[in-house]
Amino acid sequence: MRSWLAFVLAAIPVWGQSDFTLTWVDGKCVGCKTAARLGRIQFVSRNEAWAVGSSGRHAAGPFVVIRTKDAGRTWREVSQTQQYPGDPDGPPAFSFIDAARGWIAWWDATDKPKMIRTRDGGTHWEQMAGEFLESGGFLQKIRFFDDLHGYGAAVTKFPSDGGRNWTQTEMPHVRFIDRMLFLTPDLGWLAGTDGKSVSVFRTTNGGRDWEESRTTPPNELDSVRDLFFLDQNRGWLITWHFNETYLLSTVDGGKNWMPVQDRSFQGKGHLAGVVRFVSDRNGFLFDADHNNLIYTIDGGAHWKKHTFTQFVYDCQVFEGDLLCSSGFRILTVHPK
Repeated sequence: MRSWLAFVLAAIPVWGQSDFTLTWVDGKCVGCKTAARLGRIQFVSRNEAWAVGSSGRHAAGPFVVIRTKDAGRTWREVSQTQQYPGDPDGPPAFSFIDAARGWIAWWDATDKPKMIRTRDGGTHWEQMAGEFLESGGFLQKIRFFDDLHGYGAAVTKFPSDGGRNWTQTEMPHVRFIDRMLFLTPDLGWLAGTDGKSVSVFRTTNGGRDWEESRTTPPNELDSVRDLFFLDQNRGWLITWHFNETYLLSTVDGGKNWMPVQDRSFQGKGHLAGVVRFVSDRNGFLFDADHNNLIYTIDGGAHWKKHTFTQFVYDCQVFEGDLLCSSGFRILTVHPK
């Protein structure tokens, strides 16, 4: 029987030399009822990963959480996590701290928020309870560091706890917390907009205190599409407004944000969706509207373009590589 799995290798010339390669792995979802493409993704090892599966174009709903144990070749649904179109607050959220321990939050078919956790890699699941969940609280984003300490984002609130009793902090000046990123249990950022300005909140003590910075991009904006920090100082964020996008960067931990000067992949007619740096020099940005890979090998001072035919939804820096979801394929960007 002919194998359905295909590998495609492509070396990209960067200023006259091959500085990285692209590797594609085609996958399929076994016995799946909902998942037709990949959305947000998290690898816990080179072979094991969890993702949001969706049936709509560009990772639109309905949604379900799916997992792979063979580097994306085959996927299976966590059937009870199905979330339907029109349900509030976006797709399911999940966070895994290793191959065994993880949490999933979603809005179920009875219009109630749910949260489960596993300690054996998804073989068994435990229903989570607590005042926050029982009062109708739903976590759009979650991040755990161990069995007792976790963070979440719920509209404009920042809940923190171990998954049962959540302590909430109200974040001002945003309509919705678009992005949440924690590098350590103490150091993290939240980002959102009020329609005109971007607000980025930074904590260095696990959410007890926050420092806010506000930045106004060239035009109106709808959301912060992506937020990424390489370390405690260097970060990037992408803003969206219909068919218009801008990339901003910081070198002081988010206190001040400056627009990236190269406008060839910004402004009207562009939708930059993902920005990631795998080192202080090698960075990548994906233009969702043109399916372009924009890259730098000098820390963002200069950017170049490579065109391919795939829409990339999400990427994770893993062991020096970039692992991305694209349709039902996994893209690995490997710097040489």
